[in-house]
Amino acid sequence: MPRTNWRSAAALGLLCVLGSCKSDPGGEGADCKVKEDCAEGLSCLDNKCTNLELAPDAPPTPWCAALGDLGGEWIFDTTVIGAEDLVSRGINGHYKLAITVDDCTGLAAVTKTGFDKTNYSEAKVQRSEAQLVESKQIANGAEITVALKGKPTHTFTFVVRDGQLFGFWQAAGDEWTRAGMWGFVRGVRADQVLADVEDFSVQPCEVACLTECDAARRSSDQTLDEAGLGACMTACGAGEYTPCPQAATLPDSLRLKVEGPVASQAEACTKIASVLGSGAIECNEQPLVGDKPVARVLEGKSLGGSFEQVKLVQVGFVGVGGYKGSLHLLMHTKTGWYWTAAIADLSVAALGGASLAITNLDLRSRDLLPALAGREIYIDAGIEAVSSNVATNEIETDETDRSVVCSGGDAPTCVVVTRHWAARRALIKRKGDDPAKHPDLFDESGEVFLAVLPGGRISVSTPPEARAEDRELAGIYAWPAGQ
Repeated sequence: MPRTNWRSAAALGLLCVLGSCKSDPGGEGADCKVKEDCAEGLSCLDNKCTNLELAPDAPPTPWCAALGDLGGEWIFDTTVIGAEDLVSRGINGHYKLAITVDDCTGLAAVTKTGFDKTNYSEAKVQRSEAQLVESKQIANGAEITVALKGKPTHTFTFVVRDGQLFGFWQAAGDEWTRAGMWGFVRGVRADQVLADVEDFSVQPCEVACLTECDAARRSSDQTLDEAGLGACMTACGAGEYTPCPQAATLPDSLRLKVEGPVASQAEACTKIASVLGSGAIECNEQPLVGDKPVARVLEGKSLGGSFEQVKLVQVGFVGVGGYKGSLHLLMHTKTGWYWTAAIADLSVAALGGASLAITNLDLRSRDLLPALAGREIYIDAGIEAVSSNVATNEIETDETDRSVVCSGGDAPTCVVVTRHWAARRALIKRKGDDPAKHPDLFDESGEVFLAVLPGGRISVSTPPEARAEDRELAGIYAWPAGQ
């Protein structure tokens, strides 16, 4: 080789080592470090020259796929299972839902159009928009909190199964504090017909867990059986269902004794009066609520065949020591008349400064225990007792709201809960008196929540600050057997 050609080759090799000499761009599948190592139209992906336009799209995550299933327009109803009181149980809210999905982001527009048989006028229709997020309660479920009254009102969790909309909801913000409502969701596409929204049996396993564990109320009250809920959700993932465990026996303090049957209402009243003592007993079918006599009676179709007639009566008499009496429920079935133990003691001693009044009295029928024929009876009774002592310038007030639920069957069975209580001792006249001179003044109150869950389960819950005897009642129980 000529000397000059050897020197040229060496120089060229040195330049290539220094990076000034590059090989031809690689084709698809060639090794690469940067995009420039690949031919035109190819990119360097994972150190290989790749045609990104031909690369298969990565499958969507389960959350993104679930969100995609939600896209479009729906109609749905909410059913109330739990609330501050059972009057709201079974109410259905009516809604429209429009979801727009773009690259795993979902925007929901929710419209409330009414409830039960009430359809809102255009001026009263409630609307809200918010972004959907992945649910912390149901795997791959979509969650949204909406403000239908200008502030947070509802939190919804949606899932799509077999083309239908299901889920769980609860009131949010001030609405939760005020009403404490929660329940489940049932919906269909906007061009379909929504039917039988209260059929709980069709709800997905995860919704059943949240419902039968009373997750909304008990989580707020710190009485939730988190291990039980976790086991239920885990079982759902395995295609099984394990409801939250229930306590073995309903506490005696939550059972309202029922006696009977006898042949007539008069005989039932006589039996009640026999434990009050001697006197001209009156079985009053129109107890005074405030200062007005009111009749509380249900009969016929509203009872659905579970009872023939039910009524609230005040049984008592006036004697030397004052008035002795109590409030009772009379229930007429095909086997005769039954009566409850006292729902409220209405006795008042014949001493100055003492009074007692029924402040509210409600009697309704409700579908609470689907396993039983007919409808259940719901009672809400409020009592206020006042005792004043002019000599000490003190007045004591006790307020009690009691809720009672009674079922039919071979013999009626009743559950009773003191839902709210308040007790206070205050000064009659503050002017000229120093509260520090009255060490026994107090102001206390508390509440207990009762929910009748699907499957005939009873949930009793109390806030964390509740008194000890109320806190001890917390639990999930089976509906008690007949007495």
